[in-house]
Amino acid sequence: MAKATNSFVTGKMNKDRDDRLLQANEYRNAMNAQVSRSEGANVGALENVLGNSLISDFRVLTGGGNVISIGYCSDEINNRVFIFLTDNNNSTLSYNTAQKNSIVVYNTVTESSSILVSGAFLNFSTAFPITGVNILEDLLSFLPILITTSPLFL
Repeated sequence: MAKATNSFVTGKMNKDRDDRLLQANEYRNAMNAQVSRSEGANVGALENVLGNSLISDFRVLTGGGNVISIGYCSDEINNRVFIFLTDNNNSTLSYNTAQKNSIVVYNTVTESSSILVSGAFLNFSTAFPITGVNILEDLLSFLPILITTSPLFL
């Protein structure tokens, strides 16, 4: 069977035209590629970029369920990533002892994940993502974003 090979010396990406109507040296889609935006001689050149790969299945690590990431924090000094997970889809701040909440730490050097802390007492919810995460002197601090429809009085 003949093998089709394409050389993109004069090729270009054409997302406007249907796949069946593409001319020679035109392509519709590219994976793990980007067009260089530098100011040198390589401007407009197609270059490879790193792709994604599955590093850990957090559902297995947290004991099953439909856990969703609601935030993360990367600790570049210690080569770690902290991921905040929950299966709570409730938009209220009610406490539910059956929900699965976890903070998982992934070590990029050893490529291993472990649960830092888990329990319903964390009271995470997908309605309140965690974006303000800081690491100060090896202490992880975070606050969820609370979205309300009525004004808060303190």
